[in-house]
Amino acid sequence: MNFTLDDLDNLSKLARISIKEEEKGKMLEDMKAILGYVSEINNTSSDTIKEKEKHYNIVRDDVVTNEQGLNTKAILDNAPDTEDGYVKVAQVLK
Repeated sequence: MNFTLDDLDNLSKLARISIKEEEKGKMLEDMKAILGYVSEINNTSSDTIKEKEKHYNIVRDDVVTNEQGLNTKAILDNAPDTEDGYVKVAQVLK
């Protein structure tokens, strides 16, 4: 890809940044180097087959470890006010 000074001006307008005239030459060289490197990466072959790693998924399964309602009585006993098996709180929205 051939990155030109017009492309640099257009990119600076899109990014809403101003580039001083004395900085444009260096910036143009830097952009060409970056785009050259990216084009090298794009041209590499990806035909290699990756082996499945030993630890391919180290996230544990989401399993319930406590019975439902096991701690409910203890929570309700420590709540300042309860009603019909629920913690009673003051109304937040009116």
